[in-house]
Amino acid sequence: MPKRKCDACGKEKDVYGGKVCPNTHFICAECVYGSGVLRQLFGPTLTSCPLCGKPLQ
Repeated sequence: MPKRKCDACGKEKDVYGGKVCPNTHFICAECVYGSGVLRQLFGPTLTSCPLCGKPLQ
């Protein structure tokens, strides 16, 4: 699986499940969804980029 540096946490993460904003900021799945039960029940917790505020795709 390809990896990319997450612009939110700064760690090298798998791109699977991550999101990108129109400015190409990559947010890893762990930062987008959180962890544990919330991730499974409620889906994304981040809907906009924490760096620029644009919607995550």
